[in-house]
Amino acid sequence: MTDNFASHPFAAQLTEAGVPLEIWPMLTSHGVGTLGPKLGIHFEELTVERVVATMPVQGNQQVVGILHGGATAALAETLGSFAAAIHTQGRKNPVGVDLNITHHRGASSGVVRGICTPLHLGRSSTSHQIEVFDEAGKRIATARITNQLLDPR
Repeated sequence: MTDNFASHPFAAQLTEAGVPLEIWPMLTSHGVGTLGPKLGIHFEELTVERVVATMPVQGNQQVVGILHGGATAALAETLGSFAAAIHTQGRKNPVGVDLNITHHRGASSGVVRGICTPLHLGRSSTSHQIEVFDEAGKRIATARITNQLLDPR
C-alpha cells in the first residue's frame, strides 16, 4: 500500500470491506458509512457494470432466525448506491429515492451474495437491479433502486 492510501482516513474500514484501492479516492468523506460494517458487508467486485458483495446471515437475523428483510434491503441499497457513485466517478452524490424489494425465500445460515447491475445510467439518476442469492445459488430476493445524482454541497 502506498503512503497516499495508508494515510486515507478510512483505510482500515475500506480494507476490511474489500474496497479496491482505485475506489478509495471517492470515499474520503465517509468511507463505506457505518451500516455496512455493522452488517458485515464485504465487496467482491466494484465496477460500473457490476457490483458484488456478500453479507453474513448470522448477526442479521430476525426473531424467527432467518435473514432480516431489512438487512437484505440495506445490502441492496448499499450495492445500488455504490454502483451509482462509481458511475459518476465520485462527481455526484447518489441519494436513494426509490427502493423496492421482493423476498422470495428465507436464508437461515451462511452468507448471501448481492449482484447489482445497471438498468439506467443517466446524468441525474440511475436505476439498478440487485439480485440476492444464498450459498446454494437460490435467489432469495430481487430489488430495484433508483438514485438521484446530486451535486456535492
